Amino acid sequence: MVLAWQIALGLILAFLFYGRQGAAWARTHASDQVFGYIFASIYAFAAVLLIDLTFTSAPIPRFDDVFVAGIALAAYLFGTGPAAYLLGIGLVVSAWILPPEGGFYVAGPAGWYRVVSFGAISFLLMFVIARLKQRSAQKLSFPMGYAFATAYAAVALAAMLVMFDSQPAPRFMDIFLVGIAVTAYFFTITPATYLLAVSIAISAWLLPPTHSFAIANPSDWYRIFSFTAVAVLLILLTARLKRWSAQPAEALSSR
Repeated sequence: MVLAWQIALGLILAFLFYGRQGAAWARTHASDQVFGYIFASIYAFAAVLLIDLTFTSAPIPRFDDVFVAGIALAAYLFGTGPAAYLLGIGLVVSAWILPPEGGFYVAGPAGWYRVVSFGAISFLLMFVIARLKQRSAQKLSFPMGYAFATAYAAVALAAMLVMFDSQPAPRFMDIFLVGIAVTAYFFTITPATYLLAVSIAISAWLLPPTHSFAIANPSDWYRIFSFTAVAVLLILLTARLKRWSAQPAEALSSR
């Protein structure tokens, strides 16, 4: 399982650093939008295959992070259209996999929470990336970033203790993904990385055995790994888009 994620993460990082050149080459043969939908379709096929090979016995928590990573890449390389198309496929696949398996009916509040949380965090990623591509993001002072991240972590911890202390929901860490995205967008990547580290510590404390930093189950280790991979990807994308937002307009138009 971890090996599959390592391969997927390596491919994602390759797209991150070389996707711009590849997209520029592809523009000589097709428009950004056309190639974006082709990319989204290929990624969706690969994601379904990866999920089928890795999670056949049971859909473990955060299995749809494979789609979250692809949605962020599609928005980053091609725009919101292909990203929204990939999100639609991800929602359909999630509904098919979640119990009762093999149908598009999602049973129970826990299943609906997973679908809604996956959709919400994907929309947030698309919004943040689109805003960063349109204009330079506001930069606030360095200490304020740490103050905001600390306050957000405290509020998120209090909310999770009320909602998830007895039984953490499958995607409870999405609360922290929102804070990491907002911190990276309004401040710098350093406070966002700090919030990521705090989020990992709090998640380890809430996961069974509760109120200790020991993680007992392999599926919970996967939850930590998957959350960290998506958060790091989000921070890297935000950092690169912020650098490009300071360049001339033609540099952005090439995206």
